[in-house]
Amino acid sequence: MKKILIPVENQQRISEPLKLAVEIAKKFDSTITIFHAVDFHKIPNEVKYGAYIEKIYETANKNNFMDKVVKLYEDEGIKTESKVIEGDAASEIIDEAEKGNYDLVIMETHSMKERKRFMLGSVTNKVVHHINVPVLVVR
Repeated sequence: MKKILIPVENQQRISEPLKLAVEIAKKFDSTITIFHAVDFHKIPNEVKYGAYIEKIYETANKNNFMDKVVKLYEDEGIKTESKVIEGDAASEIIDEAEKGNYDLVIMETHSMKERKRFMLGSVTNKVVHHINVPVLVVR
């Protein structure tokens, strides 16, 4: 368990690290990578592409969202990295986990109503059903 991938969303309210991830990382002296995928295909019609890209990177980087999440794990004494990439979240998580030779993916699931989950699917659901790396889902 040397490499752990933890996907996050900008809208996620992260006030503390996932305790289970901290326990695993400490036990195995793991490196955690905090991962965020930005899907530019979901650009609202009224927003220009360039402005949207700027807004995403402003949110992920300038507002220090990723830095804040990384710091939560570093404060626990865990080697932590971050990565922001463009693409469909589920596909990018799967690609990163498999190509990056991660030993474990830890994802939080959101309480999506059954009807909405059935109609839209969820990133966690897609990842769990299509990945070749162990996934630990935390609720």
